[in-house]
Amino acid sequence: MGAAVRIFLALTAGVTISHFHRSALSVIAPDLVREVGLSAEEFGAVASGVFLGIALAQIPTGILLDRFGARITIPAMQMLAVAGTLMFAAADSFTGLFIARVIIGIGFASAFMGGLVLAVRWFPRDRFTLIAALFLAGSSGAGNLLGATPLAAAAAWIGWRWAFVLVAALTFVVAVIAYLVVRDAPTGHLYHARKPESLASILAGLGQVLRTPRLPFVVALAMVGYPTLVTILGAWGGPYLYDVHGLEGIGRGNVLSVMAVSMAAGLLLYGALDRYVDSSKGLVVSGALVVVVTLSILAFVPDLGLWQVATLFALIGVVGPYYVANLALGRSLFADHMVGRGMTIINLGNFIGVAVMQVVTGLIVGVFAAGDGIAPEIAYRLVFAYMAAVTLLVALCYSRIRDSKSSEA
Repeated sequence: MGAAVRIFLALTAGVTISHFHRSALSVIAPDLVREVGLSAEEFGAVASGVFLGIALAQIPTGILLDRFGARITIPAMQMLAVAGTLMFAAADSFTGLFIARVIIGIGFASAFMGGLVLAVRWFPRDRFTLIAALFLAGSSGAGNLLGATPLAAAAAWIGWRWAFVLVAALTFVVAVIAYLVVRDAPTGHLYHARKPESLASILAGLGQVLRTPRLPFVVALAMVGYPTLVTILGAWGGPYLYDVHGLEGIGRGNVLSVMAVSMAAGLLLYGALDRYVDSSKGLVVSGALVVVVTLSILAFVPDLGLWQVATLFALIGVVGPYYVANLALGRSLFADHMVGRGMTIINLGNFIGVAVMQVVTGLIVGVFAAGDGIAPEIAYRLVFAYMAAVTLLVALCYSRIRDSKSSEA
């Protein structure tokens, strides 16, 4: 078990940096928009770039994980993230920023999914949800926190560009440590006796994964669960707090830090509940409906006070990680030798959902934004209403599928 702990600590460091990139733009948004001259639509596209990159790389990543293992795949891809981060720090146009963010996303595409693939081999099956929740809570909590108040402080001290240069250096160190520490399976595991799959076998397995009956519902849920959280925390939460409530960098970072801590707590909560609640689907649907109600308050109650907004953000952070229970249901759909391809298909839904949601919300805000980029409260209320509507629609469809635990023998 000591080896497993070391492996997951090494992987958590990489996923932490990935989550930093996913949430970092919200805090530096006003400075970035002002310095580079981005419109609201362009900012939404830049924010979505990391998620688009991860989405584009998901299917190849699943194949690489099943074929070459996590020890080789993860650090090799993270070297791309190093290059992308340096490009982002140097970019002075929308195109440069967007391409850099896409490359960063590709570089981190294997980080979390590689960890889930390893969890299947290093831990008992009934601990999967708990391990996934701990993995996510540690990495997302730390990454989101680093992308809030600490990034705001660093940007005020040395500027956001030099802050990202430091992140690039840290990413390089973390990738090297991952290569030195990670092992693909315990000694004696059947993984070591496997025969490498041929290309034809890999593609046949991918086809089998795509034909899995309940997979479309699991992917649809993935396209709204995590995307809603990260669209608030990583894209529009900061601009909303600036435009509507007048908060400067450190103030925005503090409110978003509270949400980040709440998300980490929520992940741990769902990880614990999944062991005692007899329905993964029930956890997912219940959590989604609470998020719908909370978003509806933000959308339809005018002139909310700052403390009320901070409380609602924190509530979304606690309840919103219901998507981790969806991962557990999704894990139950696939045989062990196809878990890499299966889980990356689900993760593809996460990041397509983020890319779509951030682009759509950018278009919504752009309709109302003034020439200086400032948007009125109604723009953000429509953003919250849009997220509530799509979450409700998907949750109602998801409620009709057969639960994972009721079908496992």
